[in-house]
Amino acid sequence: MNAKTLFLLAALIGVAFLPASFAQIGIKAGVNLANMAQDESIENYSDYEKKSVVGFQAGLTLDLGLSDLFTIQPEVLYIQKGGKSTFTANDNNKLESRYYYNYVEVPVLAKLKFYGADGGSGFYFLAGPYVSLALSGKVKTDLTVLGQTTSTEDDFVFNNDDARARAKRLDYGVSFGGGIKINRLFLDLRYNYGLNNVLDNDADNNNDDKPFLRHRGIGLTAGVEF
Repeated sequence: MNAKTLFLLAALIGVAFLPASFAQIGIKAGVNLANMAQDESIENYSDYEKKSVVGFQAGLTLDLGLSDLFTIQPEVLYIQKGGKSTFTANDNNKLESRYYYNYVEVPVLAKLKFYGADGGSGFYFLAGPYVSLALSGKVKTDLTVLGQTTSTEDDFVFNNDDARARAKRLDYGVSFGGGIKINRLFLDLRYNYGLNNVLDNDADNNNDDKPFLRHRGIGLTAGVEF
């Protein structure tokens, strides 16, 4: 099963529930504080540092309204992921790489709701899997040698043996978090834990799943239900 087929199947899980008359559709937008988990052997170097990049996210949510306490919430999101890593010998000799990915993402989340008697306000917890399909991506690299910096930028070529930067188009993982709802407005905080190695299958010609890059992110969004 290829990446596009798997993504479409996940999307259909949410679409299949759309006829529910008591479902609540919402829109939301916010930020994703993203970073990349990299090959553990790299992290043993004392001159290696990981940092986050800030991305944008927005999309649609659908609370299926299965009960007052429990429901399923599929979503369709546009989300930016990535991260930054730096190898530093000294201020005049270092290598900085910044990764940027643009995804369409479909989470399917179990949701526990603890709302007041009127059902309009309270807090909630949610958790579940997600699958993402990359629309585009790039890596920006700044190489500083003897105080002179050279900058390059390469687009990712997904699922391709091109000599440029390569990456898998499909990503998947788990998402969990919670939020508060006040009438129709809600504020949502969650952590995304990527499970797929988004490097190509043969990044080091050894087929041992190393080196690896896996997405991590803390997302904060605000939205409104209709």
